[in-house]
Amino acid sequence: MKININKIAPHLVAIAAFVIASMAYFWPVFEGNQLRQGDIKQFRGMSKELEDYRMMNKEEAVWTNAMFGGMPGYQISVQHKGNLMSYVNKYMQLGLPGPVGLMFIAMLGFYIFALCLRINPWLGIVGGLAFGFSTINILYLGAGHVTKVNAIAHMAPALGGLILAFRGRWLLGSAVFGVFFAMNLTSNHLQMTYYLAFLLGAVALGEAIRLVVQKEYNELLKVSAGLLVAAFLAILPSWGNLSSTLEYSKYTTRGTTDLTLKPKGDNEARSAEGLNKNYILEYNYGKGEWLSLIAPNAKGAKDDLIGNDESVMENVDPQFSQQIAQMNRYWGGQRMSGGAFYFGVVMAVLFIFGLVFLKDSLKWPFLVLVVLAILLSSNNPGGINDFFINKIPLYNKFRDSKMILVLLQVMLPGLGLLFIDRMMDKKDIWGDKKAWLIGSGTLLLVGIILYAAPSVSGSFIKMDEIKQFDQAMSQSKDPESVSMLNGLKQELINTRVGIYKSELGRTLFLIFVACGFVLALAYWKVNRAVLTIGLVLVVFGDNLMVARRYLNSEGEGLTPTSYEPVETSMVPHIATNADMSILAMEKKNVSGFESKVSAFKNEMSEYPLYAGIENSATVNDYAAFGVLNLNTDFRVLNFNNPFNETATSFFHKSLGGYHGAKLKRYQELIDFQIGEEMSKFNAVIGAAKNAKLREYAAKAPIAPDQAQAVFDTIQVSEVAIPDTVPVLNMLNTRYVIVDPSKPAIKNTNANGPAWFVENIKKVGSSNEEMSALYKMNSKTSAVVHTDFKGVKNPTGKDTLSTIKLVSYKTKTLTYASSNTYEAPAIFSEVYYPEGWNCYIDGKQAEPFRANYILRGVMVPAGKHQIEWRFEPKSYQRSNVLGAVGSIGLIIGFIVVLGITLKNAKPETEEEHQSK
Repeated sequence: MKININKIAPHLVAIAAFVIASMAYFWPVFEGNQLRQGDIKQFRGMSKELEDYRMMNKEEAVWTNAMFGGMPGYQISVQHKGNLMSYVNKYMQLGLPGPVGLMFIAMLGFYIFALCLRINPWLGIVGGLAFGFSTINILYLGAGHVTKVNAIAHMAPALGGLILAFRGRWLLGSAVFGVFFAMNLTSNHLQMTYYLAFLLGAVALGEAIRLVVQKEYNELLKVSAGLLVAAFLAILPSWGNLSSTLEYSKYTTRGTTDLTLKPKGDNEARSAEGLNKNYILEYNYGKGEWLSLIAPNAKGAKDDLIGNDESVMENVDPQFSQQIAQMNRYWGGQRMSGGAFYFGVVMAVLFIFGLVFLKDSLKWPFLVLVVLAILLSSNNPGGINDFFINKIPLYNKFRDSKMILVLLQVMLPGLGLLFIDRMMDKKDIWGDKKAWLIGSGTLLLVGIILYAAPSVSGSFIKMDEIKQFDQAMSQSKDPESVSMLNGLKQELINTRVGIYKSELGRTLFLIFVACGFVLALAYWKVNRAVLTIGLVLVVFGDNLMVARRYLNSEGEGLTPTSYEPVETSMVPHIATNADMSILAMEKKNVSGFESKVSAFKNEMSEYPLYAGIENSATVNDYAAFGVLNLNTDFRVLNFNNPFNETATSFFHKSLGGYHGAKLKRYQELIDFQIGEEMSKFNAVIGAAKNAKLREYAAKAPIAPDQAQAVFDTIQVSEVAIPDTVPVLNMLNTRYVIVDPSKPAIKNTNANGPAWFVENIKKVGSSNEEMSALYKMNSKTSAVVHTDFKGVKNPTGKDTLSTIKLVSYKTKTLTYASSNTYEAPAIFSEVYYPEGWNCYIDGKQAEPFRANYILRGVMVPAGKHQIEWRFEPKSYQRSNVLGAVGSIGLIIGFIVVLGITLKNAKPETEEEHQSK
């Protein structure tokens, strides 16, 4: 077979350009550095137990007790080995490190999309660069949201395959769609897949209408069948994860609740299903913030001190420079911002030209989706947001709904390049030179208005800042101080107006350049290669300059502030004095502890997660805590931001954690009980310290002015959390970390892993379940919903009954019990009905939910072995289905590609010259 160099040259150049651009942008990773990705460190904490179990047992744990008392690991770290598409995704990255590989496949994916639209491949390189260096990718790679960027990378080629199928190549298009849709699903970021469904659905509807209008019914049936088969095969590799997640979602904060009570002091309206509206919208855009799509600094872009921008400070009135330097440069409507979503001014201008002048039905679904996405990115709780949150299926399952703007990342360069490509070929374009000139003038006029009248973008001072200024002025009696505050307020506004105008000036210039490309094609015969090179330089330069604002790769000899040494990133958390004190007290309870640590370290040396850790002290600590965690069952509560950190989970089984989809009942327990009990526990510690203070004072008088200093130095090694604080005790909270630099405080009154109760209180609602927890003794009583039949009080009182944990294996917990009468046993484990089965002497028993969140089972009289096993059917059947779908997709794609290449017609001289 003769190779046509002219045909493959642009593809080779594209791959080379994308590799070089990715490597150049992320150059510090080749010098022993890694991005400072906060969410990766959080992930390391939340996944530690799952990873350790996988390493030591060569199988999946599927359940972890490291966070929130216990939860499924489906959305943390569960491998579905039957899903071979994950390997395809890995190989597509050419072995490039982390962010480099992800950036490469993002650009390559868009290039494939451009080819599917039959855009000239050289222009496809322009689109790939624009797509890859859109700031969504940059911001989320910087934060460590790698699954999100991976999912985004496969959105464009999945859409490209669908469009190709509808436009004459149904077989090849279906194959391309199936492979990339499968990889989007495999990325396991369902919010991105959900938004991709909007894009696929709208375009498919538009293309179907076009075929119906053209009366091509047979073609529509053929295309529909091909795409449906491809979609079915694409879903199969991820079926295990999808079905498990769907099953799990019913029980999470995104599911329904029948609890109608509100925590004390909480007046916020709560949703019975899905996330609360305010929670969904808190990171959405405020009034006028949509301008940041074409001018990133239109609202200051990101939370940062104004003083960190020397160019801005140069224009600040020296009288107020010290105060202005400490103020926030961001004044948009989001709760906080890491940066603006920016897709490039040039691509936005070409997109608008495409909407107006391109003769292609694709522009109509794109127009609808662009308008819809911009509207939905607003933080306005009414109108369209209210409708979508309450009426559109699954929409209220995701927070930060402005991420729907990712659709613009595909559509803007897609339609923009389609327009410029067709204009180059002088086909499928309507209008004349005059019309294009009017269009250019109109866009420039809009840009001039936005630049000259900053007030059209809204206020330059946030509501909370206005309140602060008003409060300060009302408290000041001195007219001079009031005048100074008014001056400071005005100077803040002036400074932000300066930031705005500087950015809009840049935008206006790029609008002029983009319109220049269009008018050059309209009025002169421009060489295709020259125009393409010009577009590469302008588009790539535009996006690259903005991208560099967020990940600081300053250059040779300068510190890359967004990076850290690899050896630092490999050690996400260092054990504190509190952690080490727990290890010292508990390791004696693990038989053969030292030999198990040695075996653990041997496995660590071969396991990728620990491959870069060379410090022997760190290796020893990680191994010791790993062994402790895999062989004991008690919980630790860290008082320092417990529900937004995973450092505790890295070393212990934590009552807290960090996850966007925790179990709803556990979140409600936090809201109603745990927060209040933490305050009560603080009082217990205070009382214990006061008792010691009195002891010291009895031995040697303490001067009144020294009492507080002595009080602060007093260490409390252990306390008994009273039974009037039932939830912390029933969750087996054995240790509390108040100050990480000091030893942890042991709770001597924790209920332990399991216990028998004497009294069962039956209630008929979740409200009653929650309310009962306030006034119960969890050691002797349990509250159970009437939905659970067969749960009853023991027939007699047995003060010698025992139930002990004899083996902890994460997803298999074994207990030994002895009791004279049949009695209800309560376990300090989170109740989750989709997979946890209880066996008494090998026979399956009927479990029940106790105390709102825990597991329970009726234990017959006598001595028994009780075993809890996590056996989720949704996961167990995933590997077979995943393998079937993966093999079907891969073989199907290879066969279809072979047929396509075999039937490909040689390029004519006329076609070659047109390029």
